[in-house]
Amino acid sequence: MSYPPPPGQNPNNPYSTPQQGAPGSPYGYPQQGAGQPGYGGYPGGMPAYPGGPGGPMQPAVSMPGVLVTARVLLFVAGVLWALFAFTMLLAGAAFNDALNDVPVADSVGGAALGGALLGLLIFGGLAALHIVPACMFGRGRIGTRVTAIIAGSLNTLIPLLAVFAALGNGNFAAGSLFMCLLWLATAVLTIVFCSMGAAGQWFNRPQH
Repeated sequence: MSYPPPPGQNPNNPYSTPQQGAPGSPYGYPQQGAGQPGYGGYPGGMPAYPGGPGGPMQPAVSMPGVLVTARVLLFVAGVLWALFAFTMLLAGAAFNDALNDVPVADSVGGAALGGALLGLLIFGGLAALHIVPACMFGRGRIGTRVTAIIAGSLNTLIPLLAVFAALGNGNFAAGSLFMCLLWLATAVLTIVFCSMGAAGQWFNRPQH
């Protein structure tokens, strides 16, 4: 007595395997139902958005808060250095004009004006050293970070020299001491913030 072949099996070849996906076959592929994850990891087989040639879209990366603070401190220091430069230039020009009526003082007025111009170059250079890297924090690379650290380091020298000179003379006002310490603190914070790991990750991030 012969038995009928299983569903999906060739009746002329009893040793053949059932066809994949045949109706009623236990070896058939299961159908995806509603709510099952499909192509791209989304329910129902909806493909994932590729986000361009670089792969899936990445969320926007914002500048770390420590770098935002360091950037503000650099801008403030740069503006102060620029004010010092123009103040020195105006003082030298005014001193030179005041001595124009004194013939024997022409050389003194010229020396004062020359010193004012030299101060303009020095303080103007320090202003640029602070403002330029602060403007480049958004797109700058590791060189911007190094320049900001150098600017902060140079910015610590002036208050330190002022404090040591005043302590050596024994004549130092409390207000001047407070301003020098505040100046020194902002310079040190700039160096610390630009040296943190978050700053390194920001300036080493891939840019497109």
